[in-house]
Amino acid sequence: MIDELQGLLRQYGLWVVFFGAMIEGDLTLLMAGVLARSGLFTFQEALLVGTSGGVAGDLIGYLIGHSFRGRVRTMRFYMRAKPRIERLMRRFGGFTLFVVKYTYGLRTAMSVFCGLAHFGLHRFAPLTLLSCFVWVTLLAGIGYFFTGSIERIIGEIKNVEKLVVLLAVVAIIFFIVKRYRLGNRVIEE
Repeated sequence: MIDELQGLLRQYGLWVVFFGAMIEGDLTLLMAGVLARSGLFTFQEALLVGTSGGVAGDLIGYLIGHSFRGRVRTMRFYMRAKPRIERLMRRFGGFTLFVVKYTYGLRTAMSVFCGLAHFGLHRFAPLTLLSCFVWVTLLAGIGYFFTGSIERIIGEIKNVEKLVVLLAVVAIIFFIVKRYRLGNRVIEE
């Protein structure tokens, strides 16, 4: 069973990283670091594929905003995120693309907002590429290096599934804390 799971992860793991980073990504990127550390693929592959997925997701959001300016402005998710995004844009300008990577629920809305706001693709694309690279490096790096810390703390782990389960629990706790604590604490003026 474990050999079959590892075979599936070897075959489709990078696709999961790509689409996971494209959709939201935090847990996916942490797990990508763990899987890279376990040897299912290299850290460089996780970095390249995760960054590509993040950029693809951001560009799709931007194009949706750009193409459907009239309709998107009335959508509920956009109306809820708009005040937070506007505060971030006033405070950080173009570097908001870096900040929203770590604020739950704003990454996609920010990309759509940039398309709506005539941010300019020539300005958006390089900033989102750089912000996705930093985001993937940080989260996959945490997963990669945290794996080593666990091995040193509890001894040599011989079964990858125990490590993945443990890190999944840590990642879920991280997600819950981020979702309910940080998502509501966007910088207010």
